[in-house]
Amino acid sequence: MNLLARLRQVLARRPWLYWLAVAAVAAAGALVAMRAVTSVEVARDEWGAPRTVLVVGDEVAPGDALAGVVERRTMPGPVVPDGALGDLPGAAVARQRIGAGEIVVEHDVVATADPQARIPPGWHAVAVAEPVSSGADVGDEVVAVAAGVVLAASGVVVGTTVDAVLVAVPSADAPAVAMAATTGELTLLLTG
Repeated sequence: MNLLARLRQVLARRPWLYWLAVAAVAAAGALVAMRAVTSVEVARDEWGAPRTVLVVGDEVAPGDALAGVVERRTMPGPVVPDGALGDLPGAAVARQRIGAGEIVVEHDVVATADPQARIPPGWHAVAVAEPVSSGADVGDEVVAVAAGVVLAASGVVVGTTVDAVLVAVPSADAPAVAMAATTGELTLLLTG
């Protein structure tokens, strides 16, 4: 007799065997689902506690107000950088360019749009009257040179006026940059 026909006969005489097999398959499926849920929870715990941070929707230029441009998002703890902001302080503006989708951190934000607020800690700003404009704008990174010598390898434009560009440089480089600016020999090189 055919094996399948024999199995049907046994199950017809003993229906409890059929229900036992159904229960065993259901228990195996539940066990697989439970293990999958547990592995997801373990992976989530390994990622650490989620944090709510501010993320920029559209690119922001230095001096732009951040109100209405940032949104709150919950991110896994390990992808959140140190100093990430969870709340926007008052009438905050961008100190530097912030790209779309970037998490806003403390050093990206200043309380006002004044040039002094954009000067990084430990740096000084020097007014530079350029005889030939470099085209440097607020937020641009620059190198200050005079007579072919690099006076400040890193600098950032923190403000502009009709006659001058206000450049922040590290404190150690500020005296040499200021001296070259007064003699008219200082040139700003834009960096990429």
